[in-house]
Amino acid sequence: MDGPETRPKSSPKSTVVRHPEFYFTDGSVVLIVEKTALRIHQSVLARHSEVFKGLWDVPQPSKLETYDGCPSVVLSDSVNDFVDVMRVIYDSFHFDKIAPETSLTELVTFISGILRISTKYGMLQIRQKCISIIQDKFPSTLAGCDDVLRRKIQYVPSEIVRVIPLARETNVPRVLPWAFYLCAQISVEELLENQTLSWRDKALCLAGKENLWEMQRTVTHTFLLNFQPSPHCSTGCKMRMPTTFTLEDFESLRTSPHLLEEYQDWTGLRLCAKCQAFAQAQHREGREKVWQKLPGLFHLGTWDDIFKDQSC
Repeated sequence: MDGPETRPKSSPKSTVVRHPEFYFTDGSVVLIVEKTALRIHQSVLARHSEVFKGLWDVPQPSKLETYDGCPSVVLSDSVNDFVDVMRVIYDSFHFDKIAPETSLTELVTFISGILRISTKYGMLQIRQKCISIIQDKFPSTLAGCDDVLRRKIQYVPSEIVRVIPLARETNVPRVLPWAFYLCAQISVEELLENQTLSWRDKALCLAGKENLWEMQRTVTHTFLLNFQPSPHCSTGCKMRMPTTFTLEDFESLRTSPHLLEEYQDWTGLRLCAKCQAFAQAQHREGREKVWQKLPGLFHLGTWDDIFKDQSC
């Protein structure tokens, strides 16, 4: 984590404006972010941030920069991001503004700056809260995946692609496999034209899209293309199975493979109870296999690697 940048201010103090919300008359330290002064309480900031606590534990030089009679520190951050964190620190109910029905667009906008600043300055409790909120929409377990699918969360492509660079910047790799999985539903044209994703991540999306389609064909939905009856079938299900599912049908899924979504139209297959249970078990086991392999399909390592990399 990077510490605050303490350097002499190159511009006159008259060019610095006081923030209308976070300039407390009884504040003891001034943080200057993008020429905006925030006068806040050193003890409050130190209680939330390991970095700032460590900064003030170190003996300060005799000629410390001051602003309005208080020690001042110049930070090279976004003032909007920093103000978002101040709202969390000074308003214990700030996170309550995220309602269950909050859209992904609003959530990503709300959380991004807070996650960036809390990560950079060692605000661990705030960071963990941000991660729990975003992981509610971007799960790292198959049970969590099933939950978001049941809730029918609306994933907007323009917001999904914002999550990937944010997760990389703030070391939250647990959200990446599901984010990349969702990106694989985006058309190739949209992916290539996207200005948010790096070319490396675009390449990972395209490679993962092919890998997902192959696993949908050979692992999760084999009962549609190459039906095998239950060993205990006595009603000739193989002969009665609809023959409308062809390789060409699966080819059409190549642009948007959604193999982790549970298959629903079991009655339409006209199978006996034993064959249906047999196919459902294959489908369930296939989904579990895909989930275990999901990070590797996008060259993200394994789930064990990811959980090890994200310490908190």
